[in-house]
Amino acid sequence: MAEFNQAEAQFYDLTCQLLQIHESLLKDSLRNRTFYAALAASVTSSSRVLDIGSGTGIWAIKAAQLGAARVVAVEREPLMAGMIQALALENGVADRVEVLQADVGEIRLEKEFDLVISETIGHLIFDEQIVDIMIDARKRFLKPDGAVIPRAASLVVAPVYLAPAHGTLPVDIEADFDYFESMLLNVPVALTGKTRLEILGEPQELVNVDLAIVERLPNLVNLKAVWADFEVRRVNGFAVWAEARLSDEIQLSTMDTTSWSTTVYPIRPFQKLFGRLELDLTLTNITNYWTATLVTEAGREEQSYSPALAGTELLARSRVPAETFGHLKRLGLLGSALRI
Repeated sequence: MAEFNQAEAQFYDLTCQLLQIHESLLKDSLRNRTFYAALAASVTSSSRVLDIGSGTGIWAIKAAQLGAARVVAVEREPLMAGMIQALALENGVADRVEVLQADVGEIRLEKEFDLVISETIGHLIFDEQIVDIMIDARKRFLKPDGAVIPRAASLVVAPVYLAPAHGTLPVDIEADFDYFESMLLNVPVALTGKTRLEILGEPQELVNVDLAIVERLPNLVNLKAVWADFEVRRVNGFAVWAEARLSDEIQLSTMDTTSWSTTVYPIRPFQKLFGRLELDLTLTNITNYWTATLVTEAGREEQSYSPALAGTELLARSRVPAETFGHLKRLGLLGSALRI
């Protein structure tokens, strides 16, 4: 009975999560307007449209309403496949929207589609497999002269000031928690609301992917950005977000949306106030690593962070006496979050 109740609770929790996630997408005005504009510019009465990772089926439904000759919505989550069917019926296009509940890698369709749309752009572009999805779709489903939405995506970064969300921790209790707060610097911050964020420098491109021709996932190790002759007085992090080209004329920056989050990689304020600011960012399928460096005439200030570094340090502290740990760290044998 306990196992049944646990499975039932997980099912209810999944339902809540799915509805909340898709509510946030449907409430995102910029997302809705730009994707629809790109779709409307591409769909004709002869179009065959494939919507991968269809979610609520909004783009499959709109493609059918725009008069597409055939529309197929692919969604692996059974609950959302049921949602697409219900919404297609509600919008009067159930006879023209075919719903396939499956992982896209498992489906077999003819290479007959004029347009493939997939809104699987992650917060950091690549965390929802947009590249693999589009490569596979182009090879197996898209006609030689077909188009994809989005057509390209890039990851951009800028130095920022992130206003604190609270005072010193713990709030309203007298205790020294500087060490805890130093460990928090190793945790990327996901911001949906950007009111706390102030961009201080010109955004720079870390990586760009042309989804119409890409053949493999780009190398996401040691992505670099540089700001020369830069005042770093207020810099306490780097914001990273996605920008997508949906068509030749239509662009979308997730920084301006409400459903995509912007990722902020925090750092300590530098000791010097002016110099050459460098960022080195590595994105893996497990964690992130980032190093911020300020180069001045006096030398280099370098800070390195990662959840992996924090976890390693905390584990080491749990395994060795405090005196031994301090000695090893001073020798540089455990790494360091700050090197000058």
